[in-house]
Amino acid sequence: MTDVESSRRQSMVVGGVLELLAAVSLVEARRLYRLRTDFVAGAVVGDDTFPMIVGVALAVLGLYMLAWARLPALEVALPRGPIRARMLAGAGLLVAYAVLVPVLGYTAATAVASVALFGAMGGYRWPVALLLGAVTTGALYLLFRVWLLQPLPSGLLGA
Repeated sequence: MTDVESSRRQSMVVGGVLELLAAVSLVEARRLYRLRTDFVAGAVVGDDTFPMIVGVALAVLGLYMLAWARLPALEVALPRGPIRARMLAGAGLLVAYAVLVPVLGYTAATAVASVALFGAMGGYRWPVALLLGAVTTGALYLLFRVWLLQPLPSGLLGA
């Protein structure tokens, strides 16, 4: 296969995936729009707005990839060594976070996971990771718990 054929094939695959994701996003936006119009009369913006914007953007990008874009032909190699270790550590930490949220509660699990992610994936020293984890946890708590009044899992610690 020549580089031109490979480039075209990659563009078609990427464009097709983008169009598929756009369709999923637009279907979800339509479903949420119907819920909004059935339950909240007169609301201009709702839960359907962001998925609709994302869906339209993905559709436009997918169309561009299908019609005009040509990606450079690249050989893809799986990561090795320290890069692979960081990627696997990050994935493992996110799985652990999903397990810890119901047990420890949102705030404590977010603090533990963010410190671990800053340390393991970011390569920060532990004092800096602790500081960044505390700032991140505080900001997310302020955003979701205080401003948006979201009910978050309290876990064993009750926080």
